[in-house]
Amino acid sequence: MKFFNRDSLDYEFKDTFVAGLVLTGSDAKSLRTQGVQFNGSKIEIINGIPTVFNLTIEPYKFAQSQEVDKTKERKILLSSKEIAKLQSLRNQKYMIIPVSIFLKHNWFKMEIGVGRKLRKFEKRDKLKKKEQMI
Repeated sequence: MKFFNRDSLDYEFKDTFVAGLVLTGSDAKSLRTQGVQFNGSKIEIINGIPTVFNLTIEPYKFAQSQEVDKTKERKILLSSKEIAKLQSLRNQKYMIIPVSIFLKHNWFKMEIGVGRKLRKFEKRDKLKKKEQMI
């Protein structure tokens, strides 16, 4: 089970990380059944804690509490060395975005990409190279 972020195709990544994702029980059940939407999601480091914003997980339909915010902030689990590296790359004007969410040994993991957004002519060049290879 893997959910892929279509927006990540518009980026050129310098580095990628694999991190744990802090979820509630109903979030995890909902991910298994309904999936996730990455529309406009991004990762920021606030007070040394990496947090993902605008990641939409629909509420689990059989959960007791129905007042769950679909796009609430969710923490990401990284080592202190990885957080320091992310902060230094963020200070160099790189964007940090979620690339995919996957299941590994019953734990949800998030692949994080650090890079810059491609310009329009770079996207066209990328597509031309891809078509030439086919």
